[in-house]
Amino acid sequence: MRKPLSFAVLALLSLTLVPARCGAADAVAGTIAQPTARTLAVVPFYGPERMWQLYTPLIDYLRRETGEAWELKLYPNHEALLAGICRGEVDVTLLGPAPLGMANRSCGALPFLVPLGKDGKPAYHSMLLTTDPAVAAVAQLRGKKVGFMEGSTAAHVLPLQMLRDAGLERGTFEAVFFESQDRIMTALLGRQIAAAGVKEALYRRFEKEPVRLLQTSEPLPNFSFCALPSQPPARRERFVAALLKLKPRERAADARVVEGWDDEIRNGFVLPAPDFLPAVLTVADTARSLMHESR
Repeated sequence: MRKPLSFAVLALLSLTLVPARCGAADAVAGTIAQPTARTLAVVPFYGPERMWQLYTPLIDYLRRETGEAWELKLYPNHEALLAGICRGEVDVTLLGPAPLGMANRSCGALPFLVPLGKDGKPAYHSMLLTTDPAVAAVAQLRGKKVGFMEGSTAAHVLPLQMLRDAGLERGTFEAVFFESQDRIMTALLGRQIAAAGVKEALYRRFEKEPVRLLQTSEPLPNFSFCALPSQPPARRERFVAALLKLKPRERAADARVVEGWDDEIRNGFVLPAPDFLPAVLTVADTARSLMHESR
């Protein structure tokens, strides 16, 4: 008869097995229990391949620093992501202000950690860009094709606001929708559209290309990590502790840690100020109003 495995051997095996969700059936079958996976979702501002490339390093870091089995979950669009949040499919989500406000209104999602911008502030901008040499001002986009990403703060809500402020209401320009902001930039550089709004970090990566800045939005509350209030606080605490200790703007070693991360999350983190959520909700209300008017 085979002898039972020793505790030390069981511990060694538990470290080498791939993390997976387990249930009662596993226990009955005698399977060794695995750590419950924690799921991080990110608002889909880029295509899937680019999102995997930019956020897998963050997942790897969270696994090392928290000792938890973090996984990245991607959704095809804002609508599917918001539905997934409210169904409790994810533990933590990185959202821009407009979708965060909608998630808060729908199911109480709350921000708990805010990435800093390159300037060290928890804010960012939408940039309205053009490659059309005949366009020198926003008002000159009348009759032109303008690119958007449905539901995005920087690539839909704020560009609509800037167009409306310049006197361009619905029907005075041709709206062209894309699945991600990187596809917007490809279309803009290929002259398939005359103008588009994108998030500031994306513009900074392309500002040496033949694009011109038409207008910059007012400062917006930055992207933030959020969770449903029903989630156990300990999950958020380990997540927050792992990221708050990173000071890439101050320490070269931390800058090396975040070198391959998305521009939105490579400058450090802060806890949200008391006025952060009210500012988010203001953006969400503006988004709802503008998108209703544009339909």
